[in-house]
Amino acid sequence: MCDDGEIKTAFEVVLELVKQCNEIVLEGYRTASKRVEVKGKHWDLVTEYDQRVEDVLIAGIRARFPHHKFCAEELASATGEQVTVGDAGAPTWIIDPIDGTVNFVRGIQFTCISVALAVAGELKIGIISNPAGNELYTAVKGQGAFRNGVRIKTRNSEQLKDALIGHEFSIGSYEPIREALFERGKRFIIECLGLRAFGSAALSLAYIASGQIDAYSIQFLKPWDIAAGALLIMEAGGTVQSITGGKYDIMKPDIIAACSEALGQRVLQIIREVDRDLQASK
Repeated sequence: MCDDGEIKTAFEVVLELVKQCNEIVLEGYRTASKRVEVKGKHWDLVTEYDQRVEDVLIAGIRARFPHHKFCAEELASATGEQVTVGDAGAPTWIIDPIDGTVNFVRGIQFTCISVALAVAGELKIGIISNPAGNELYTAVKGQGAFRNGVRIKTRNSEQLKDALIGHEFSIGSYEPIREALFERGKRFIIECLGLRAFGSAALSLAYIASGQIDAYSIQFLKPWDIAAGALLIMEAGGTVQSITGGKYDIMKPDIIAACSEALGQRVLQIIREVDRDLQASK
């Protein structure tokens, strides 16, 4: 377990490490020819910068907290193992070294470093940094959410007609979700203020926390895509729930995130209606 003093120390340590890693990401943006590999599907890319960032974070954290565990994207890819973030065991760091790698490879400045700390299955620290955009989002449980040191709050949008929705159509590359994803998108386009697909789940969640977008639903991702952003949203006054309704599970990050409870429930209602109609048509 970690007391408040240990959480404060952990936050300070990892914040400095993230700032160091910002320079690695910026170096990558300045490098025209990056070494890019495909991990699995054609859209699942990794660069040497992903690995360098993760190595710096893990080495720095281990040096101060040798008993802590790691649930990290490139570590999981290399070992084939994924640490469970559960109720027992050591505090666990959940790390995505570069979320939005396709954006990063193409020079699109919408990527981020995402780091969260879970203790006994509960999120305690969330940090999301977009170095190219000079955006640093931070949250410690019970202490609010901040962007570049200024406290942030979600918007109070309750109706879809007032809501800007994040919806990642590119997840449709994964066949089991394709039809539902596209049909949900059609409904959102008809009813909401606008639809945006940014290419980074973590940074999209940070944008809900800061009031730039209002809701976001996503499936078939990993804990490191969602954890830090989920804490930011909750500390900023928003809600995060399972895409089927109910409590969000760190290890099963199929979520609806929203700036308000009312908007989250409306998004959930649309998803249920679309999925029901698709099932009935088969």
